[in-house]
Amino acid sequence: MATKFKALIGFTRMKDDELMVTAATIIGAMTDNVHFEQPTPALAAVQELLDDFSAKLTAARRRGSPEETALKNESRLPLEAALRQLAYYVNGVAEGHLSTLLSSGFPTNGTSGSVQVPLKVEGVKLSDGRQSGQVRLDFDKQRNVLLYEYQYRLQGEAEWSERFTTSSSRANIIAPLTAAERYEVRVRALNTQGTGDWSDNATMVVR
Repeated sequence: MATKFKALIGFTRMKDDELMVTAATIIGAMTDNVHFEQPTPALAAVQELLDDFSAKLTAARRRGSPEETALKNESRLPLEAALRQLAYYVNGVAEGHLSTLLSSGFPTNGTSGSVQVPLKVEGVKLSDGRQSGQVRLDFDKQRNVLLYEYQYRLQGEAEWSERFTTSSSRANIIAPLTAAERYEVRVRALNTQGTGDWSDNATMVVR
C-alpha cells in the first residue's frame, strides 16, 4: 500500500532551538506560497508567537531563574498549538501530494529518523540554453532529497519569481527570459524533514 504523505503535527519532543528553527522554516516556506493562499492561523500570528517564545527563551538562558524558565515554557505551548493547527490546514490543502507538502516547510512522514533537513545547495551554475531567451540551470545533487525549488529575477529587482520545482539537479531550462538582461537564480532542497537554505545567487546575461 502506498504511503500517504502528511505534514507531521507533533512538536512536543522538539528541543527549544529545533522548534524555533522549524517554525521559522515553515513561516518562510509558506509566505507567498501559491499552494497555501489562506493559512490558518495567519502566518503573522504564528510569527508573533515565535517572536514571543524566542525572546523568553533568550531571557531564560541569560538569567536562568525558575520564573524565566516557566515563562519560556508557557510561551512555547501556544506556538506548538498554532503549528499543529497550521499542519492540519496544510494536510487539508495538500491531500497527500508530496511536492505540495514539502513546499510548506513542514517535516513529513515516510522516512527514517536518520534523514535530516537538507544542506544549502552548492555548485549552482547557469549556462546558455539551446535557444535565445533560455538559461540552463545545474547544481550539485544532494542525498535524501526528493525535490528542489528554484526562483529567478532580473538582477537588482526586489521580487523573485514564483517557485518552480524539479527533481533533477541537471539541465533545468528557465524560460522565457529577456535577451541581453542579467538574471540571478537561487535554489534550495526539500525532503521529508523540511526545507534547506537558499543557495548563493548565480548570475548570467541571457543571450
